Amino acid sequence: MKRLFFATAALVAAVAVTAVLVRGELATSSAKAASPGSGLSAYVVLTNRGPLPPCSGPDCTAASLTWEYVHVVNSNDPVNELSESPRTNVPNALVLTSVDEVVLVDGKVWSQETLTPPPNASDRLSTSGRWPATVTCGNPPAPPPCATVLNPAILPGENTVGFYDGFFHGSTEPKGSYVFQFTLHGTLNGEPVDLTASSKAIQMT
Repeated sequence: MKRLFFATAALVAAVAVTAVLVRGELATSSAKAASPGSGLSAYVVLTNRGPLPPCSGPDCTAASLTWEYVHVVNSNDPVNELSESPRTNVPNALVLTSVDEVVLVDGKVWSQETLTPPPNASDRLSTSGRWPATVTCGNPPAPPPCATVLNPAILPGENTVGFYDGFFHGSTEPKGSYVFQFTLHGTLNGEPVDLTASSKAIQMT
């Protein structure tokens, strides 16, 4: 599986920019899922619906790349509170703790991994900036620059990309119909909550 590792910088960064410019069209997801009564739902948007041809190293272009944007909709009402809270402490905010990524090929699990956001980012550190940020000046507040990093959070009333990732179709990978499935783990007012969403199928040639 060719995930986008920005440590391999120049080529990937150039392709990523090209993908945004050349493959900027968005496609709606095939599924939404929510915990009943939680006021939360999620869906996946792909930047390139394919079909994606295989590529290898410097031969890779935006044609073989898709980005998966996992939107989280928090339809809960905001609370009129007196305290000044960081995003992670705002009532009715979804605080994200991890995301499970599963890639299905022709309906069968082909790869899977779990990623954790800052401040405890997983081994794939290039993904640490792909979550909404919660940054404060500390408590008590310290002078700038503010550098206290907390878990990402989706505030009540927001439709926000909770996580995004990219995928190249490598020449050694199987052909077929790919579906990208995400399970977002987090808490809502201190209670655990899971959201699942899947992309529409995308053909890899």
